[in-house]
Amino acid sequence: MKRKNTIAFLYLLLISLLLYPATSEAQKVKSKPARATAKAQPAAPAKSLLWEISGNGLQQPSYLYGTYHLLNSSFLDSEPKVKEHFLKSRGVVVETEIDSAQMMQLGAKMVMPDNKLSALLSQEDYALVSKEVKQAFGFDLSMADQMKPMTVLLMLSMAEYQKLEVLKQYKGQPLDVYFANQNHKNGKKVTTLETMEQQFDLLYNHHPVEKQAEQLVKYVQQKDKAAQVSERLTQLYLAKDLTGMWALSEEYNKLTGAEDMAYMLDDRNKDWMTKLPSIMKEQSTFVAVGALHLPGENGLIQLLQKAGYTVKPLQ
Repeated sequence: MKRKNTIAFLYLLLISLLLYPATSEAQKVKSKPARATAKAQPAAPAKSLLWEISGNGLQQPSYLYGTYHLLNSSFLDSEPKVKEHFLKSRGVVVETEIDSAQMMQLGAKMVMPDNKLSALLSQEDYALVSKEVKQAFGFDLSMADQMKPMTVLLMLSMAEYQKLEVLKQYKGQPLDVYFANQNHKNGKKVTTLETMEQQFDLLYNHHPVEKQAEQLVKYVQQKDKAAQVSERLTQLYLAKDLTGMWALSEEYNKLTGAEDMAYMLDDRNKDWMTKLPSIMKEQSTFVAVGALHLPGENGLIQLLQKAGYTVKPLQ
């Protein structure tokens, strides 16, 4: 694979972090519902992706926006309120930034030099996955025999998402990349919550390759159903329906064989909450992270509320 194509391939895998499962952000909610109190703010209503954060010592409000990592920036032409609050913020926070030079090094996390897919999968399962890879990309799975199963799963799920007509109408850069690049261009501060290495480890090293192989096979077996759920999830995002996305992501989670995904959401949200207060206290900040980080008991909206901030929808 040529170097330019390899960088583009790795880039697509990284921005697909939102999509596992769906492909990255679904989880089974194990915790009990929070008890309602007279002073408690309500859980996130369904129809807003943009939220204002104020109070708790902030001199100026900051903003929380749920992104869709595979949606391109021309989508914002139909969202003037998002553009308005992004432009008037003095800084932006994103999950991570792309470094193409570092990507070449991190690509090693996507392969398994001491193992093979043909050894991890039964003959029947290998034939099933091989047929799917051949249909999607035109090459034999033997050419990717030392790729980690998660790499193949992401490739296949990305191919399905790229078929969605609703996404094809939007041009430009992925939303998160757009927000960071615009702030760099305008001389404004860009802060990242995680390194690229952390995100690659979440995708490729959290589960052993044996577990990844199980998830890959189950994804292929359930591909048609998973594709339907993916399309519905996209439509719910465009409808700004966080509550619907949260519920549907659990369905996707079951279809793709994922178990408790708290490490992809809860743990990261709690880590981000150790960083966001000081960032927002310094200046008005536009926080742009994957939309499924917002809802739920351990979502950013409720975590911010529990920390004493007032969080209100703007859409």
